[in-house]
Amino acid sequence: MTPPADLIIHNAKVRTTDHNGSVTQAIAIWKAFVLAVGTDSEMESLASPETQKLNLQGRTVLPGFIDAHEHLSLYAEEPLKLNCSPQRVASLTELIGLVRGEAPRIDRGEWIRGVLYDDTKMIEGRLLTRDDLDAIAPDHPVIIIHVSHHWAVVNSAALKLAGLNDQSPDPKGGQLGREPGNGRLDGRLIEMAMFNFAFESMTDQPTAVPPFPRVVRRKALKKAAQILNAAGICGVGDALTAPSYITTYRDLAADMELSLRVNMMVPYIFLPRLEHIGLLGPWGNEWVRCAGIKVIIDGAIAGRTAALKNGYADDARNHGVLLIEDQNELNEIIDRIHRAGYQACVHANGDLAIEMALNAIEKAQTAHLRKDPRHRLEHCTMIDDTLLARMACLGVMALPFGSYLYQHGEKLERFYGDKAARMFAHNSFLKAGVKVAGSSDHPAGLYPPLLGVQSMVTRQTASGEVIGPGEKISLEEAFRMYTVYAAHASGEEHLKGRLRPGYLADLVVLERDPWETPHEEISQIGVHLTMVGGRIVHG
Repeated sequence: MTPPADLIIHNAKVRTTDHNGSVTQAIAIWKAFVLAVGTDSEMESLASPETQKLNLQGRTVLPGFIDAHEHLSLYAEEPLKLNCSPQRVASLTELIGLVRGEAPRIDRGEWIRGVLYDDTKMIEGRLLTRDDLDAIAPDHPVIIIHVSHHWAVVNSAALKLAGLNDQSPDPKGGQLGREPGNGRLDGRLIEMAMFNFAFESMTDQPTAVPPFPRVVRRKALKKAAQILNAAGICGVGDALTAPSYITTYRDLAADMELSLRVNMMVPYIFLPRLEHIGLLGPWGNEWVRCAGIKVIIDGAIAGRTAALKNGYADDARNHGVLLIEDQNELNEIIDRIHRAGYQACVHANGDLAIEMALNAIEKAQTAHLRKDPRHRLEHCTMIDDTLLARMACLGVMALPFGSYLYQHGEKLERFYGDKAARMFAHNSFLKAGVKVAGSSDHPAGLYPPLLGVQSMVTRQTASGEVIGPGEKISLEEAFRMYTVYAAHASGEEHLKGRLRPGYLADLVVLERDPWETPHEEISQIGVHLTMVGGRIVHG
């Protein structure tokens, strides 16, 4: 017997994102799930005297957005740090002024932490240096993290705390920036040099930059989740979840204080701990789960450290950075993840890194056949037809950036030349039969899914330039990227990403119908309401 609905949402335009483009009027919700979808009169038959009703006055309803690759735990800490983004500072002079102003406000010896610095948008046209920071904050260790989150600049006090000096060798998979000619450290920490220094998620040793306390993390995560809820986001894949944040997510979920669903990707370095306690394959529940293990092969697109076979358009000698240089080492890592029953979530931006990842995945699958292991290439930016064919054959998913073209388009052709036209190749992936999901890489990218959708259907930068029009996709497919395809990326397509009976009642209500809005204005559509598990979390 069908139970009566707890809530009926009616007088709406309900778009289910199925492949028929179905549009209906109402949704009945029972507990945390969709009970039925249909016309107003059909849903009225499921009502009881206790049923609550919500009249949406013709607004558009979609499945709740899922950002399949986002860094919620990193983003949560941003308000605790100096905002050095181009929206806040347009020059090194202004950035330095921020740091100078922070120093007197904290005790001597405390860390000054900045984020979202973008060297390409500073009017001076040069890099921030150790000496810049020494001059204004000699009594504090300082770290300013690049918008890509793949390199940073620190001062002398910070280098000293980490035991780094001019004679220190480059760490495996990373580089210490040096002044030309004399080899003196210039303060740049690139890839593993920065991760070892500041990212608890990437090392099993204490970092020079201490993590925030548990109570601070909990409060910060709640606030960050609410900000994402306001953009219609009901779920994320936290693509680099440190052990401390596994605890924090589970704390919030246990107390029913988590307002979105989290699929954690645990860094490979911690896989032995999971194996030791018997956590093999996907574990968790619909609120907090872990389906994948994260591996980083190369660097970043915006940071110009992605590993490219033929080098960068503006500097052919620069081939980027490989964090894992040895193919055999990578083969062993992927094989271990594969045998443990997890998805390998492999960060690979450049074509060299993508090829290495596919080699390792193919070897693991050949040696230990698994049905639909659903391994993923995170970002998967520099592709060609050969790589696409291999991905399709191996069943490997792609997680390209949704809004990067809008955010960073002005620099892509400068750094990548003609190859920029096929970056974030959503259309190529679909045509090749490669499963692909929407993601932002936030805070390295911009998080609003509606902006990601706009970018995918227009291929326009913030200035209006169109790059790679051949990679445009339809509006229907763009929304599926952030719904059903994103659910598929974490193995939850049976539970999330659609509005149909038995699925979780995660949905977003928009002020305007995107199908009746110019594509260039999709990002301006307001989010009227966001619901997770039948509970309103925004609006």
